[in-house]
Amino acid sequence: MCSSVKNVYQVIMSQRTVYIALFCFIDVLVCVVCSFAFMLMNNKFNPTRFNKPVAYYRSKQTTSTKASNTPEVVVENETFLLQKANTRPLESLQVGLSSTDFKPCYQKNGECRRRLPQAIVIGVKKCGTGTLRYFLKVHPQVVFSRDEEIHYFNVPSRHDRGIEWYRRQMSLSRSKQITMEKTPRYFVSSAAPLGIYNEVSPKTKIIVLLRNPVKRAVSDYIAVKHTEGLTPPKDVNVTGQVPPYVDPIYDIKPSFERSVLDQDGNVKEWNGLINIGMYSNHMKRWLAVFPKEQILVIDSETITQQPWEAIAKVEQFLGLTPYFNKEHFYFSAKKGFYCLKRSGKVSCQGASKGRKHPDVDQDVLEKLRTFYRPYDEELSNLLQQRFSWFAST
Repeated sequence: MCSSVKNVYQVIMSQRTVYIALFCFIDVLVCVVCSFAFMLMNNKFNPTRFNKPVAYYRSKQTTSTKASNTPEVVVENETFLLQKANTRPLESLQVGLSSTDFKPCYQKNGECRRRLPQAIVIGVKKCGTGTLRYFLKVHPQVVFSRDEEIHYFNVPSRHDRGIEWYRRQMSLSRSKQITMEKTPRYFVSSAAPLGIYNEVSPKTKIIVLLRNPVKRAVSDYIAVKHTEGLTPPKDVNVTGQVPPYVDPIYDIKPSFERSVLDQDGNVKEWNGLINIGMYSNHMKRWLAVFPKEQILVIDSETITQQPWEAIAKVEQFLGLTPYFNKEHFYFSAKKGFYCLKRSGKVSCQGASKGRKHPDVDQDVLEKLRTFYRPYDEELSNLLQQRFSWFAST
């Protein structure tokens, strides 16, 4: 027995250097973990600083190499192109902005509160509202709602929860920040204009993005077919609807052509694919409630081709300090749209953006252009504004 104990003791002593090294390593690791936890608790380290994209919280990632040999890291729905920065980071452009006034609220204190939105992006669906939010949420004076779309004013079951429930859906903000939310379906909702006016504020600023209605319809068809599938094979009852066919319903068939035209070749103007693009009908309801100067209407072509110009219009409309310039937008040839460049990294929207459109019969496209032409002219007269697609409709 004594011999066995002695042998064990000799083994331990012979390996004491290894055990001491292992103990020191564990001790250092514990210190690092504790320090990191302390920094998080005191808000000295937070990966969401300056409202950076949420991709930092995603774990699944793959790596690939671009043709230009630029390494690309894809983190689920976000893409970061790691490349040399030829511009200053956005943070250096905060001229006139106080870091105290616009510091993000990560925990509730005396100044950080959940406020009803001062500005709402009401639509239009498939017209770039997600892109606008993606860019604008980086601005230190802007705080968007936690969920991308709330649907409070167009879904009765949510509206029944009350205005305080709606307030709780907003992110914490400081008094000098602007709280915003985005729900594209508000544009075609019969209840949304008066609901926002009466329950939020008559001074609420409204932002609308409009796109070529024919292209919008095709894009909407792809999105709805992908998310909701085909409409069950039954007759759609639209007899109770009256122009301008507010709160439209969808009829999705195996092809775009069958979805937008009936058996006689007539345009299904009650179908959401078509109805949403009848912009003048819906704008009339909003202009009947809110003064024209409180509504900013942006041509989606601008945010697609010159996003810095579209964002500058929004900044001016909301009274924000200019924060972006052209150098902070990077066009990704691989994705086919603009991404945001910051601090030497480029962040892009995910795979749900930029879905390939199907080939559509040219006669059907021409029939839709003819159908929309009078609505486009009425829209131009309402807003005293011309849009990029007017030449092709």
